[in-house]
Formats: sequence, C-alpha cells, structure tokens
Amino acid sequence: MDYKLPDVPQHMPACRVTIMNAGFYRAPKSAMLKGDKQGKFWGPALFALIEHPEYGLILFDTGYSTRYYDSTSKLPYSLMRLATPARIAPEDNAVSQLRKLGIHPEDIKTVILSHLHADHAGGIHDFPHSRIYVDRQEWEFGQQSKFKLLTNGYLKDLYRRIDRSALRLLDFDGDGVPYGPFPKSIDLFRDGSMVLVPLPGHSIGQFGMIVNVSNEEKYFLMADAAYFRRNYREGKGGSFIGRIAHYDVRRYEGWFSMLHALEQANPNMALIPSHDPEAYEQFVKSPAPSEAASASKRER
Repeated sequence: MDYKLPDVPQHMPACRVTIMNAGFYRAPKSAMLKGDKQGKFWGPALFALIEHPEYGLILFDTGYSTRYYDSTSKLPYSLMRLATPARIAPEDNAVSQLRKLGIHPEDIKTVILSHLHADHAGGIHDFPHSRIYVDRQEWEFGQQSKFKLLTNGYLKDLYRRIDRSALRLLDFDGDGVPYGPFPKSIDLFRDGSMVLVPLPGHSIGQFGMIVNVSNEEKYFLMADAAYFRRNYREGKGGSFIGRIAHYDVRRYEGWFSMLHALEQANPNMALIPSHDPEAYEQFVKSPAPSEAASASKRER
C-alpha cells in the first residue's frame, strides 16, 4: 500500500496551526507504553487552534477544563479523579488562553471534537456560538446514562449542554471517500485544507484531522490513536491498566503499523498525539517558527 498522502490543491487556502495545551494528567508511563521505567509523570492535553482564511478560527478539541473538578467532586465520578488525577488552573482553560491572544469565545466559528472524553471535550461549553463537529457514533454512544459512560471514560456533564442546533454529526460510512491510505475521509471545507479521518479504537467514534498548510507543512492531529509517538514507532501498547481504558484495544493497537508507515512516507507531516510529552515540548514549549509568528501576529 502507498502511504504517501495526495499533494495539496494548487490554490488551497493556507491555514495557520498553533498547538496549545489545556491541563495535565498524572499517570504511570508504563500504563501507556508497556515496559517503560519512567514511573508516574504529568502528561499534556493538547488541542489546536487553526486559522482558516475563509472559515475563520477553528479549534480541534479543547483539552481539559476546570469543570473537570466540579464533575468529579462526588462519588462515583470522583473515582475518575482518583484513577487519573488532573492538574488544571483557570488560566489553563482553552477559553482563558485564547483571551490572552485577543480571541473571544464568539470568535471561534467551529469546534471539532475528536471524541467526547473529558480531556478532549472538557471546555466545549465555553464556546456556545460555535458549530460543533462530532462523529455520529460517538455522539450516540455518549447519550447513555452518566454512570455507564463513566466506566468508559466519559463525563457527560462536560458536554451534555451542547445545543443540538449547533451540532454537526459526521457520518464517515455514508459520506466518507478515500484519501491516501485511508479508505474513508471527509474534506471538511471541500478545499483540501482540513481532512478528517476515522481512527476508532480508543473510543467508538474517534477521528483525527490532517491539516494541509502546504506540501511542505502538514499536521496530523491524531487525538488518542496513540498516546505517544513511541507507541507506533516501537509497536507497543500499554500495560493491562492502560489497555482497559480503550473501547476496543485491538483496533487501537491495530493503527500502529499504519501510523508508522504514514510518518515515514510523509516526512513533511508532523504526527501529533494529544498526550505525548515530547509533542508538548516540541510544539507548545518550543513552537516552530511559523507557529510562533502566528501567535505574535495575534498578540499585536
């Protein structure tokens, strides 16, 4: 199979991508990468701001928010906080970080939620004026009882107030078309700039997004298709504790070989797992020049 992605359209609008982080989780490294000896660490909850010249400001996920503390303050939901402690300050919330850049909640035209787990959809209620994209299967799964969802890693309170009129449900089975090695994809704006691809396994309806800035600059926002780049580079999943966190662990680990081949075949594309400390160091603490210029421009 050819894992090289298609060239971008010649007149495609050029987006800007800024990788950001909203909160941290505490976990044993071995839970996510079997055999790792690092012990417990604080991992990021990355999200992305995309500036599209025609469709405006877009978020891919929102990371955690301080609402996590309210949602896990009582039993049985406090069990999630015990299992996965989080560190989130008010200034870490996506909406707070955006305000520092001069961006108000109503300026965000679109929010794309890779899936509905607390560390990805935690801040969605801060963007009531946005169109919100979620996979149809993911949304339907997320309407079960709060307690049943808890056992699958969801906190329903964090997304239950989404206005249905703002919701756009994605149907990859009905609307998807091939894109490179992916048998199904949805070109969100039909201009080649932002291509959504299903990545089920970690959750029932998780998907990722390929942002094509140019043929020389691409980003694959892959959510939790792998926790770390080392997962797919070394072909290793997590320990037993980590494995039970996935909806379908075989499908989750089944993506590793494809992700590795995709990275090798597309050297100009950065694969960005949402919880990889190395990705946090690279894109948040030491952003690429284009990202730093984008942030500087907004601040002026």
